[in-house]
Amino acid sequence: MVGRALRRRCPRCAAPAFETYFGLREHCARCGLRFEREEGYWVGALIINTTVAFGTFLLLFVGGIALTWPDVPWGALGVVTVVAMALVPLLFYPLSKTLWMALELSWHPLEEKEIAEAAAKAAG
Repeated sequence: MVGRALRRRCPRCAAPAFETYFGLREHCARCGLRFEREEGYWVGALIINTTVAFGTFLLLFVGGIALTWPDVPWGALGVVTVVAMALVPLLFYPLSKTLWMALELSWHPLEEKEIAEAAAKAAG
């Protein structure tokens, strides 16, 4: 499921999960899975995206300091870090959602009601 998520696909059947780069479908076009399983569902995706952004910051900023010490180019390091902090969350947004769906589905399998709803949605 994580492999499918890394390709921005439905974790259940590997169909495309997004209509546009930021536009997640409400249901999977192939299997009918409702992507937002409950209210507040995307908090996990937000945590994943925030973690990746903080990790990127640590790698760039702390790594930049460590690699260039004692003559740290503060201005360049600041610019690179700020640009990365603006771009990484945006670029990682769709992956954070599909990764969250895959991880959450692996430890919280679909309930009978969800399976029936997905089958009905896929059928018509």
